[in-house]
Amino acid sequence: MTTLTFYNGLREIGGTFVVVETDEARCMFDFGFAVMDRMDDKIAVRYNECAADYARLGVLASQDGIYDEETAKTLGLVSFENDKKKNFFVISHMHIDHMGGLGMLDQNLPVYMSEDSLKLYRRLEACGDIQVKGHKNCIGISYGESFTVGDITVEVEAIDHDVVGACGYRITTPGGTICYTGDYRFHGFHPEITKAFGQKMKGVDVLITEGVTVSFDDVDILSLTKPEEPERSEEWLQDMICKESTEQKGLIIVNPYNRNVERLHHLIMTAQKTGRKLVMDGIQADYVQTFYPEDEILMYENSVGADAKKAEERGWSIITREELLSNPSKYILQQDYVNFYELMDLSSVITLYIHMDGAPLGDYDPSFGKMHRILDHMNIPYMNIGIGGHSRPYYLRTMLDTIAPHILVPLHSFRPEQVNTAHADKRILPEYGDCFAFENGEMILKKN
Repeated sequence: MTTLTFYNGLREIGGTFVVVETDEARCMFDFGFAVMDRMDDKIAVRYNECAADYARLGVLASQDGIYDEETAKTLGLVSFENDKKKNFFVISHMHIDHMGGLGMLDQNLPVYMSEDSLKLYRRLEACGDIQVKGHKNCIGISYGESFTVGDITVEVEAIDHDVVGACGYRITTPGGTICYTGDYRFHGFHPEITKAFGQKMKGVDVLITEGVTVSFDDVDILSLTKPEEPERSEEWLQDMICKESTEQKGLIIVNPYNRNVERLHHLIMTAQKTGRKLVMDGIQADYVQTFYPEDEILMYENSVGADAKKAEERGWSIITREELLSNPSKYILQQDYVNFYELMDLSSVITLYIHMDGAPLGDYDPSFGKMHRILDHMNIPYMNIGIGGHSRPYYLRTMLDTIAPHILVPLHSFRPEQVNTAHADKRILPEYGDCFAFENGEMILKKN
């Protein structure tokens, strides 16, 4: 018998954890952090106990067959080594709420992801940009390819999101077919990829989709019509940078989300069009060169991840503080919030700070208010041109209309009940821990 069990990420943004189990195998996705308000960076991480600590907090799932012997014993679970099922994970993309827990798994457990996600993950590890530790047994799969574990076959398909390597999956089991979208958008560089994903998944038995953008306001999604005003897009963002780069006479600071490397690739070209050059911190430079080795890389010497030896080995130019102070109109400086105090030494030549989906992301983060207070204190003008990574409500619904599943299962949203389509035969809103028998394409709730 095939079953679907929903553990985490149902009525929150992040921490999605769903288990598809058959007689032979157990397919799980994703493995990020849930209920992150229970985590506090002021509490020291216990390196050897962190998996058990997070599972007991509910941040990670308590699930048989995924942890090492010591962790499983602490949690009263069957370890990966001792489980008779063929256990494996599929990961949709490299955002902390979808992959933050990978290092807590038994190191031998197979974790599948797109080849681009794996490439990024290894650079995150190398740059210390992951939680606690990395995972050893990761397998990259090409877009459009499939793999089989036991009696479960998984097809990997690209989808557009604000991080390189994002993908969704078609999971074929003895009980039927399941599509998991991961996170997606239509206002990125590649809306055609998201549209193609919808066409490829058309008619699946079960569609498991995100619903982030209907989380905050009342939305009657079935009555929405296509917006008349063009929405903010990646192209719009580049146009805004071009405009400001032309009009501003001093140094421009930008704070993008550093895993959205395609945006930085375009930003390098946009800066060049206006007679400027983009200067990046050491970590951002690493990510960009990994995917765009032909790009001109300029690294700021006083930045997070700055390494003169690494810069020399990889052919990067090093830009000094003195150079920025002497020629501010020639540069755009990318700065991570962790390096924010550096702005005090540059404030005399900074004419604009542009926030574009970097950390801190919003009001829910206490650092967001602190960021504004620091900028105000330094008299640095602020602009926010962030565009987000999730499909807006109308386009979210058009994706569901296109796929037209037999059963729609929305999650990854504060208000999943607002996610709907007239083209599904039924909709199921699972509660935490609900287990469904999945036979002949139907989901039937199992009683405890």
